[in-house]
Amino acid sequence: MQNYPQYSSKQKWIHWLTLVLIVFVFLLVTFKVTLSPYLGGMVNVYLLHKSFGVLILGITFWRLVVIKRQGVPDVLPKHHKLQRILSKSIQGVIYLLLMIVPLSGYLMSSRSLNVFGIISIPAIDMPNEAYQAFHQTHTVSAYFLAVLLIVHIAGALFHYFWIKDKVLQSMLSRN
Repeated sequence: MQNYPQYSSKQKWIHWLTLVLIVFVFLLVTFKVTLSPYLGGMVNVYLLHKSFGVLILGITFWRLVVIKRQGVPDVLPKHHKLQRILSKSIQGVIYLLLMIVPLSGYLMSSRSLNVFGIISIPAIDMPNEAYQAFHQTHTVSAYFLAVLLIVHIAGALFHYFWIKDKVLQSMLSRN
């Protein structure tokens, strides 16, 4: 029997699915030149990138609803105030960036957004400067998200290997 706080199964699935999708979306754009010969004309890398970005945004809103309904376990002791502040701050900024990155990605394009070839979200007409500002926002916030995810992972590994508490296990093990 486990004697440490656990995230719900739903929260764990959302957490790990989001990570897999973020890595996939980042790799799609980063290695588009390398993938092009293998994908041929069958797959539009940017269409996939944008579609999965919309999916990440939807999952993020779902995650916030789940958190509102279920709450989150207190995995860090109350007397570790600095760790709790850092943890909650980084998680909060990650959630914010999980909304800013896809929204700015949508807003940086002057074309409608075709999501997996199923639905089309019309473009918003704006001055060219606005498109450029959203492009800059998208790029900077995507890299900032990547950095914060690395910090988040490093924090989990720090808890596992150095502090030797159950913070990492609260998101890994089964309920």
